[in-house]
Amino acid sequence: MAAMNRPYVIILANGLNGLGAVRSAAHAGLKTYTLLTRQSDLSAYSRFSQYRFLLPINPTVDDIKPILDQLNNNEGGPGVLLACSDFAAELLGKLKKEGYSNQHLIVPTTETTEVLNDKKLECQYMEQGGITLPKTFYNLEGDVPETFPLIIKPRTFREYKVLGAKNVIIHSLAELDEFKQNFHAHLDQFIAQEVIQGGDDNLWVCNVTFDQNQELSACFVFKRLGTMPSHYGVTSLAISQNNQALREECAKIGKALNYTGPAMIEFKKDQYSDTYYYIETNPRLGMCNWFDTRCGINNILACTQAAYGNRVEFAPQRNNFVYWNFFGDLIARLEDRENLLAIVFRYIALLRRRRIGALLYWKDPQPALRYARASITDITQRVGRKLRERFG
Repeated sequence: MAAMNRPYVIILANGLNGLGAVRSAAHAGLKTYTLLTRQSDLSAYSRFSQYRFLLPINPTVDDIKPILDQLNNNEGGPGVLLACSDFAAELLGKLKKEGYSNQHLIVPTTETTEVLNDKKLECQYMEQGGITLPKTFYNLEGDVPETFPLIIKPRTFREYKVLGAKNVIIHSLAELDEFKQNFHAHLDQFIAQEVIQGGDDNLWVCNVTFDQNQELSACFVFKRLGTMPSHYGVTSLAISQNNQALREECAKIGKALNYTGPAMIEFKKDQYSDTYYYIETNPRLGMCNWFDTRCGINNILACTQAAYGNRVEFAPQRNNFVYWNFFGDLIARLEDRENLLAIVFRYIALLRRRRIGALLYWKDPQPALRYARASITDITQRVGRKLRERFG
């Protein structure tokens, strides 16, 4: 075995999340190995993704172990394995359960991962821990909600295919009855929650890292301004804003879960009561982790230091920076049939702010160019349809 070189990370990359993680690792000066399930993944085009391994589309622990063993031998010791998707987080949980030790697994316990990967177990656990949740219905067969709208959520990411989406909004009892008829054989695979009142700008996200003592070692807070798809999707537009109340809530959640590693914790503020409601915890790196890094909080670095038993002290996060996935946000607004002129004025206003592109980075242009090519075609088609609808 070779002598141990400098610390390194192994990123199970996926889409924007993986691209951000690769860039954040490079920003911290960390040697990076990228594990991909698609040759066309965004991170494959990054100049910082120099050491890549291609996995099967649905890899198992047996597919990745030989690679991890090889890297341990080549580097003279373990690196830090990081997940960028729910599926990857599950793989890391299985490795930890097996007692795998050739790489550092900065992940929560298997029991915690299983809880967080099942919305029903997660919400029940949080209710027992005194965390404020939207009103939740666990038995869609028998529960009769009194207020609408509701959001129907699959219990795990595997049920996305059953539902055909990450979630569905139900506006009335008649719609709920129709949903029950259509998914009668699968009702135990979903939960329902009351929709908290307020737009996308009432959604808050905390990208965090908990060290091996379950202490909050890094926390970056931002407020969403737009999502893709609109209202219930992933972040397409956001602004960095510190929120001490949410930082304290995250610290409490970490202790309650006995949590170690990176997580993305989401909340929504009710526009009438100003109450923050817990939405979910994703046991992996947050999708906007490149935003974290550019605002001074590098969660990839925090995870690496935690894995090696160290802590890194960050300066306060930079506030009022805008994260902008231009193409993703525009497509979402066109799908939501927003007024074209209103979209233009909104974007002109954003040009006066300090912006961080989700993809565009002058030191690493290829991923943005690849993404833009596909997005421009999509947007052109959508704008054309919108103009035809308006002017006949």
